[in-house]
Amino acid sequence: KALRTALEALPNVAIMEHCEVSGFVLEGQRIVGVQTSIGEVRAYQVVLTAGAWSGELLKTVGLELPVEPVKGQMILYKCEADFLPSMVLAKGRYAIPRRDGHILVGSTLEHEGFDKTPTLSALESLKASAVELIPALAHAEVVGHWAGLRPGSPEGIPYIGQVPGIEGLWLNCGHYRNGLVLAPASCQLFADLLLGREPLIDPAPYAPAGRI
Repeated sequence: KALRTALEALPNVAIMEHCEVSGFVLEGQRIVGVQTSIGEVRAYQVVLTAGAWSGELLKTVGLELPVEPVKGQMILYKCEADFLPSMVLAKGRYAIPRRDGHILVGSTLEHEGFDKTPTLSALESLKASAVELIPALAHAEVVGHWAGLRPGSPEGIPYIGQVPGIEGLWLNCGHYRNGLVLAPASCQLFADLLLGREPLIDPAPYAPAGRI
């Protein structure tokens, strides 16, 4: 909500919702926009940040980007507001407290394509992990269970930079399990590259060139 409010306050930002992007508009070897469900949207530069769908979109210009959906299921407990004072992480699972007392427990790693259906087996696995992390959760109520899709990439290293051989097309995707964690630095690096500034960090490990 805070991000949306900040974007709506900017004079040069337009938010287009329920507007599926199906491909790119090419003129020669340059991308000049995207094809959408409401027609072409033109731009001088296009940034592909489509999460788990990034690889599918890049196929439309004949490139193979090894970013694939990795399903993750989570559950939510309702507890007292002071039940858990800090995050708990162990054995690939985590418990994250929210200010209202809800405890988020996650998450599974499943290669099931674009299926986001929650499953009973994952629910039982997450509940077992929750109790192992915090035994008192054995008596807490599960009030939510859902699944999402991560943009899985080799070794979890995102793609940040210009697509080789195609002008006007940039990537900032494939962050796998660390999208929120890496967002500030990856966006700073991307902005530096796009605007020709001195990069915040060495961009070489994240460059699409040689990786797609």
